[in-house]
Amino acid sequence: MKIRTLLIIMLCGFIIVPMVVFAVLSSIFMQNLALDNYTNTTNVIAEQQSYNISEYFKTLSDSARLVANNPYTDAYVSNKDEDAMKALIGNYDEMIEKGDNDSTAIEISKIIVTDKNGSLLFNTGDAPVVNDTLTVTLKNLGSLIEDGGVYCYTGDIFSEYSDADKEHFDPIFGREALTKTILVSKYKKGDYYFIVFFSDTRLKSFFTMSSFENNSRVVLIDSLGSIIDGTYVGNTESNSAYNQLVNSAGEGKAVQVNNFQGNAAINTSTIGFTVKMPSITDGADKWTVAMIAEADRAYIASGEATGAIVGIIVLLTILLCVAAIILVSMVTKPIKIIRETLLRVSRGDHEARINFSANNEYGEMSTAFNDLIDDIVVSEGRYRTIVEMSDNIIFEWNMKSNEVFFSNNFNKKFSYRAPSDHFADSFLLKVKVHPEDAERYNEDLGRLSKGEEFKNNEYRWKNIYGDYIWVLMRTATLRNREGEIIKIVGVIVDVDRAKKSEMMLTERASFDSLTGLYNRESIERAIDSELHLVAVRKSPFAILFIDVDDFKIFNDQYSHATGDQVLKFVGRTISAATHGFGTAGRYGGDEFIVCIRNIDINEPTRVAQDVINALKDGFTSDSGEVLSVNTSIGITIVEDSSLSVDEIIGMADDAMYKIKKSGKASFGILDKTTLKKPE
Repeated sequence: MKIRTLLIIMLCGFIIVPMVVFAVLSSIFMQNLALDNYTNTTNVIAEQQSYNISEYFKTLSDSARLVANNPYTDAYVSNKDEDAMKALIGNYDEMIEKGDNDSTAIEISKIIVTDKNGSLLFNTGDAPVVNDTLTVTLKNLGSLIEDGGVYCYTGDIFSEYSDADKEHFDPIFGREALTKTILVSKYKKGDYYFIVFFSDTRLKSFFTMSSFENNSRVVLIDSLGSIIDGTYVGNTESNSAYNQLVNSAGEGKAVQVNNFQGNAAINTSTIGFTVKMPSITDGADKWTVAMIAEADRAYIASGEATGAIVGIIVLLTILLCVAAIILVSMVTKPIKIIRETLLRVSRGDHEARINFSANNEYGEMSTAFNDLIDDIVVSEGRYRTIVEMSDNIIFEWNMKSNEVFFSNNFNKKFSYRAPSDHFADSFLLKVKVHPEDAERYNEDLGRLSKGEEFKNNEYRWKNIYGDYIWVLMRTATLRNREGEIIKIVGVIVDVDRAKKSEMMLTERASFDSLTGLYNRESIERAIDSELHLVAVRKSPFAILFIDVDDFKIFNDQYSHATGDQVLKFVGRTISAATHGFGTAGRYGGDEFIVCIRNIDINEPTRVAQDVINALKDGFTSDSGEVLSVNTSIGITIVEDSSLSVDEIIGMADDAMYKIKKSGKASFGILDKTTLKKPE
């Protein structure tokens, strides 16, 4: 991965990850903040409505107190003046019927006067049928309600009546009363209870004004467990959610209530903040005011705020990432320039330089690099000059690109033109090698490709003129720190003249200068080589020891020059007779040795007879005379590779001397059997 890409990824990662974490934490924080604000709002409204409803209930209590303390009431209580009480009741009937705008009169729905036993004495409107059930109900009502207190009662107090009886309660205490909220307050005067019933018309306005979200509501619960809200009238005994509100009342805390029930159920998590209203009296008439709101509504506003924050974070992240990309591009621009320059140099453009100047590390690197390239160019120029002045051919084999390059003087000796620099097209593979050297060269080239160096290896290659010349190859392998082969550098030296001079000197040292046959040392080496091959070939070979009979006569009667001519004639005859399957050498003086291979085909006795016959035919000497030559030949057949060269030659010599003693000019095999080393 490029440094620029890596830096961009790292910087963007450093930007994006914190931003994502910040966005998540912001979302959580905003949700918690929204819930806190929502809870505080619920609390504030609950406290405000607690005060407002408390003041309203005081007004209702005062209305009940005015009824109880009316002069007509005092006249009735003091003098049992029923006319006074009828006048009081009639006065309130008239106000209720006319709908007087007086705030106190408007709230009163019904006034009932009972004695302490619950007997109904007077009431506004039509009087219900009096029976024991109503009496008991009114007695309980009078005993439960504290003087001046305000309580919630519904049509449930009339549930004991039959439908026929309830007709007498209409419109206040009829069937409608079963679904209406009734607020009740009472005052005791002497032995009488003055019970005032108020409509819920004004109370409903508090429910409406208190709503600040969909499905939010105010719930009122009196000390007797009766429940009032905008959609539901009932008792806490049948609703556990209301009990939670009652139990938390006065603690000044928010309560989470699930599946809050009313006429319309709120089946989601809700917040219920409860407050105890101040007492209207000193008794147990405290009301609980609860503000109910859906908890999910708290997150609507936070969701909008969170969305805005996330949008800002995303925008900021994009801007920072763009800035990071621009910054990285600016910082790494010199690296790109350096890299491009290095590539140009590696491709052979030695004029390439880093055109970047700055008073920082990049500037120092650029200066150092340019100086280094200058030094390399100078060194390479010096190297090329030396190479061009040299007769030796320099080559490089780049193992990474698998390309081979030769110095320019290559074309002066060889005519090959490679179609490409690839190794498969190189002269190293296409060179025409002498058949005797081809196998060895290919093996050495294979080892070279594995990093094994050429060392003083000499081969015969065909040159530009079509002649095979001797060349010497030396190589050196360059490796990196990991030990991998980078390049193989080699030199090809023309050693043809020196090699041929060496061969000539070697030839002179190995051959007899007079006869052209091997000298004594060379023929002994040849016999030793044959000994090592006996076991491999599984075929014996023969040694012929040849001696010229009466050779001294040629020197004494003619001359030493004639004697030399005789020896040359013998050498030519032996070479002709053994050509292709034998090796001949002058052992010394007038003695010759022949080594014959494959004796099952090339029979030694036949060869010996051919030599004897050809020598008897003679030759014409320089003096013009035809001279005939006689020889004695001893033969040894060798099958045992454990014999030494001296032992084998000695056996053949013994065989030859036996022929000498028996008359000369013939051949013989020692004991006429296969000779082996004596026990």
